[in-house]
Amino acid sequence: MRLEAAFWDALAEIARREGLTVSKLCTRLASQLDAQDIDSFSSAVRVYVMEYFRAATPRSEAPCCEVAVAAE
Repeated sequence: MRLEAAFWDALAEIARREGLTVSKLCTRLASQLDAQDIDSFSSAVRVYVMEYFRAATPRSEAPCCEVAVAAE
């Protein structure tokens, strides 16, 4: 599997938090994804990493930065 260094670092952090090795975490992800007929495991891992850290981040009512809105 090919991932950018930042995603490998994130996987290592998730594995540490979950008490797993990166290999065991990837094996668990692969077994869960097999049932969903995922074409690209690398893409699925990137989504998993994003969703994991999004779920771990407390939500704030105030935006952290301004969002540009396209003119009509």
